[in-house]
Amino acid sequence: MNAAQGEPEALRKARLLAPGPVEVPPDVLEAVGRPPLHHRSPAFAELLGRTREGLAALADVPGDDVLVVTGSGTAGFEAAFLAAVPHGAPVVSAHAGKFGARWAELARRYGHPVTETTAPWGACLDPEAVARAVRDTPGVRAVTMAHSETSTGVLHDVREIARAVREVAPEVLVIVDAVTSLGVTELRPRAWDLDVVVSGSQKGVMLPPGLSFAWLSERAWSTEGPKTPSFSLDLRSERERQRNGTTGTTPAVSLIAGLDVALSRLRAVAPETLWATRARRNAAVLAAGLAVGARPFAERPSPAVAALEVPAGLDARDVVAAFARRGVRIGGGQDHIASRVIRPSVLGWADDFDVLGLAGTLEAVLREGGADAPYGAGPAAAARVLDQADGWRDRRGRQGRASAT
Repeated sequence: MNAAQGEPEALRKARLLAPGPVEVPPDVLEAVGRPPLHHRSPAFAELLGRTREGLAALADVPGDDVLVVTGSGTAGFEAAFLAAVPHGAPVVSAHAGKFGARWAELARRYGHPVTETTAPWGACLDPEAVARAVRDTPGVRAVTMAHSETSTGVLHDVREIARAVREVAPEVLVIVDAVTSLGVTELRPRAWDLDVVVSGSQKGVMLPPGLSFAWLSERAWSTEGPKTPSFSLDLRSERERQRNGTTGTTPAVSLIAGLDVALSRLRAVAPETLWATRARRNAAVLAAGLAVGARPFAERPSPAVAALEVPAGLDARDVVAAFARRGVRIGGGQDHIASRVIRPSVLGWADDFDVLGLAGTLEAVLREGGADAPYGAGPAAAARVLDQADGWRDRRGRQGRASAT
């Protein structure tokens, strides 16, 4: 039995307040649970075309250019990298966290010489440092980076990095991991002159895991090189198939049905409203943490995750476990910051009241661990932030002046 909940752990569904997987809206779950379409039917071709158009609108890229990949965001990034970067070409990997560093490892696995330019975890990448690394790497063809670095909670300034890179190497491909930024914060691939943008289903798009999305610029598609060394992740072949309403291999048809509903929900409001709502709620969680003795870890916080350094004397891993005992799953710190950082998030199907609940749970957990957290300080700090903008709102958009998720 779980003392906090009074029922067996196996019978209780933990609340997902982590930066992925996230809570999924009921209508999206209902769509995923319908009898699946045949993937070679006209009905599926129509569905695939509609979701690709919806993703293109959400990502602010030309219609009919987004590809849907069955697999996680990592699969989408790998597929896009293989399609865009000539085999063996030098690559610059700019990173300041675990997920950005993953792309350096991916490039090396495929035989690419890699130059790494880094910043400390929690800090932002320096656009000029990235540009210098590109300038000083002979024959470089691509630079990889994460937009929203989920491991640290940092939102890197991709627009300024791309601008700085273009000044020293106009034809270098700028490849961006937008797994936790699509549908969450401003992302403008065309205006920022990006070449490859990849995202995933289990974050801001509010689906279960299992899909990724990739967009490549004409500069990326025009790259000459040998055939992609992957059979199932060949986007050059997949591009023509998806334009004709089909796929090279059997896709996750039920997830794509859910994607159709999720995109309708996300596109029901202006992108700026969606981004502002995400930012406000994440700022409220960060304010709650600060009020009860935690410290924001990210220099430039991403709206996708509230990375918090726990008070001195506490172990972040114990804090994560205490949340779990209460039926709430949050993200923990990774690698060398595992004992210091927690990563709660209201990235999925959540409302302002979920933020207040998270703030109260955080306060209770830290007090239980010995922190000097004043009673009510967490929810009060969160409420002050939430009340600054578009008012209180539940999951159905009632009582508020803005509607987002």
